[in-house]
Amino acid sequence: MNCLVHTGELVGFRLRKLLSVVAATSLLTATPSIATPALDGLEIKLRGEAQGWLNATCTYYGLGWLQPDQGRQALKRLMLLIAAHQIGNLEVDDVKAAALARDPGCEAIWPEAFDEGD
Repeated sequence: MNCLVHTGELVGFRLRKLLSVVAATSLLTATPSIATPALDGLEIKLRGEAQGWLNATCTYYGLGWLQPDQGRQALKRLMLLIAAHQIGNLEVDDVKAAALARDPGCEAIWPEAFDEGD
């Protein structure tokens, strides 16, 4: 009878050990899929922030708080940043269209080229 008690304890220990290994393995394999939505959230945040800065620049120009050359320079820098970092897969043309649809008066200061030397 003593042998059955030890055998039962040994089986129980092995079962717990096996379950621990399976649980740890499943957690390790599940971690990357849990981290992916955080990246999507970051992209969404950056995309909104970039579009927000463009909208703010156009609004400040429309209110007269920015001179045309200041607004043009700010837009050029923002568009270079968006193009260089491909924030949230934003396309430069899509960003421009969204900003000008919101504030058509901003077209007066929208830079033609986005070269850093300008």
